[in-house]
Amino acid sequence: MAQTVGVLYIWWRGKQYECVDGSTIKLPGWKNNTQVTGSTVQRYQSFAAGEVKCTPVIKKGMSLDAFDTDQEGELQVKTTTGQSWVLPDAFILEKPTMSDMGGKAPITFNAGLYKEVISS
Repeated sequence: MAQTVGVLYIWWRGKQYECVDGSTIKLPGWKNNTQVTGSTVQRYQSFAAGEVKCTPVIKKGMSLDAFDTDQEGELQVKTTTGQSWVLPDAFILEKPTMSDMGGKAPITFNAGLYKEVISS
Protein backbone atom coordinates (compact mmCIF):
# COMPACT_ATOMS: atom_id res chain seq x y z
CA MET A 1 0.00 0.00 0.00
CA ALA A 2 1.34 3.45 -0.92
CA GLN A 3 1.66 6.26 1.59
CA THR A 4 -0.16 9.53 0.88
CA VAL A 5 0.28 13.05 2.23
CA GLY A 6 -0.78 13.36 5.85
CA VAL A 7 0.49 16.74 7.06
CA LEU A 8 2.01 19.89 5.55
CA TYR A 9 4.81 21.54 7.52
CA ILE A 10 5.41 25.28 7.10
CA TRP A 11 8.58 27.40 7.51
CA TRP A 12 8.20 31.19 7.11
CA ARG A 13 11.41 33.23 6.91
CA GLY A 14 13.40 30.33 8.37
CA LYS A 15 11.14 29.59 11.35
CA GLN A 16 8.88 26.57 11.55
CA TYR A 17 5.26 27.09 12.58
CA GLU A 18 2.91 24.39 13.74
CA CYS A 19 -0.36 24.48 11.83
CA VAL A 20 -3.72 22.80 12.33
CA ASP A 21 -4.83 20.19 9.80
CA GLY A 22 -6.21 21.46 6.50
CA SER A 23 -3.26 23.38 5.00
CA THR A 24 -3.22 23.62 1.20
CA ILE A 25 -0.74 24.50 -1.54
CA LYS A 26 -1.38 25.51 -5.17
CA LEU A 27 1.79 26.06 -7.20
CA PRO A 28 2.20 29.15 -9.40
CA GLY A 29 1.94 28.67 -13.14
CA TRP A 30 -0.06 29.12 -16.30
CA LYS A 31 -3.82 28.63 -16.25
CA ASN A 32 -6.38 28.38 -19.03
CA ASN A 33 -9.17 30.92 -19.37
CA THR A 34 -12.27 30.44 -21.50
CA GLN A 35 -13.12 32.82 -24.34
CA VAL A 36 -16.53 32.27 -25.94
CA THR A 37 -16.64 33.42 -29.57
CA GLY A 38 -20.10 33.05 -31.09
CA SER A 39 -20.91 29.37 -30.82
CA THR A 40 -17.35 28.17 -30.21
CA VAL A 41 -15.03 28.17 -27.26
CA GLN A 42 -11.40 29.22 -27.32
CA ARG A 43 -8.84 29.41 -24.58
CA TYR A 44 -6.14 31.83 -23.62
CA GLN A 45 -3.57 31.55 -20.88
CA SER A 46 -2.60 33.85 -18.04
CA PHE A 47 -0.24 33.42 -15.13
CA ALA A 48 -1.73 32.51 -11.75
CA ALA A 49 0.00 33.16 -8.45
CA GLY A 50 0.83 30.26 -6.20
CA GLU A 51 -1.16 30.06 -3.00
CA VAL A 52 -0.49 28.45 0.38
CA LYS A 53 -3.23 28.48 3.01
CA CYS A 54 -2.41 27.42 6.53
CA THR A 55 -3.51 28.07 10.08
CA PRO A 56 -0.62 28.41 12.51
CA VAL A 57 -1.29 28.44 16.23
CA ILE A 58 0.05 31.34 18.28
CA LYS A 59 1.62 30.04 21.48
CA LYS A 60 2.72 31.81 24.64
CA GLY A 61 5.68 34.08 23.89
CA MET A 62 5.05 34.21 20.13
CA SER A 63 4.27 37.43 18.26
CA LEU A 64 1.30 37.66 15.93
CA ASP A 65 3.28 40.37 14.13
CA ALA A 66 5.65 37.66 12.81
CA PHE A 67 3.09 37.45 10.02
CA ASP A 68 3.37 41.04 8.81
CA THR A 69 2.65 42.13 5.25
CA ASP A 70 5.60 44.52 4.91
CA GLN A 71 8.00 42.29 3.02
CA GLU A 72 8.46 39.16 0.97
CA GLY A 73 10.26 36.16 2.36
CA GLU A 74 11.04 32.52 1.82
CA LEU A 75 8.22 30.09 2.50
CA GLN A 76 8.95 26.37 2.66
CA VAL A 77 6.27 23.70 2.59
CA LYS A 78 7.11 20.04 3.28
CA THR A 79 4.90 16.95 3.32
CA THR A 80 5.08 13.80 5.42
CA THR A 81 5.78 11.88 2.19
CA GLY A 82 8.97 13.76 1.31
CA GLN A 83 7.90 16.38 -1.24
CA SER A 84 8.85 19.94 -0.46
CA TRP A 85 8.58 23.31 -2.16
CA VAL A 86 10.57 26.48 -1.64
CA LEU A 87 8.77 29.70 -2.60
CA PRO A 88 11.45 32.43 -2.35
CA ASP A 89 9.21 35.40 -3.16
CA ALA A 90 6.23 34.60 -0.92
CA PHE A 91 4.20 37.29 0.78
CA ILE A 92 1.20 37.38 3.10
CA LEU A 93 -1.98 38.82 1.60
CA GLU A 94 -3.23 40.40 4.83
CA LYS A 95 -2.46 40.23 8.53
CA PRO A 96 -4.14 37.25 10.17
CA THR A 97 -7.01 37.41 12.61
CA MET A 98 -6.26 35.33 15.68
CA SER A 99 -9.04 33.52 17.49
CA ASP A 100 -9.32 32.27 21.03
CA MET A 101 -9.76 28.57 21.84
CA GLY A 102 -6.31 27.61 20.57
CA GLY A 103 -4.81 30.79 19.11
CA LYS A 104 -5.53 29.88 15.50
CA ALA A 105 -4.46 32.53 12.96
CA PRO A 106 -5.35 31.61 9.32
CA ILE A 107 -2.91 32.96 6.73
CA THR A 108 -2.88 33.07 2.93
CA PHE A 109 0.48 33.39 1.17
CA ASN A 110 0.96 34.14 -2.54
CA ALA A 111 4.12 33.57 -4.58
CA GLY A 112 5.31 33.63 -8.18
CA LEU A 113 8.35 31.35 -8.04
CA TYR A 114 8.99 27.90 -6.62
CA LYS A 115 11.40 25.00 -6.61
CA GLU A 116 10.22 21.47 -5.90
CA VAL A 117 12.37 18.90 -4.11
CA ILE A 118 11.29 15.27 -3.95
CA SER A 119 12.99 12.78 -1.67
CA SER A 120 12.16 9.12 -1.27
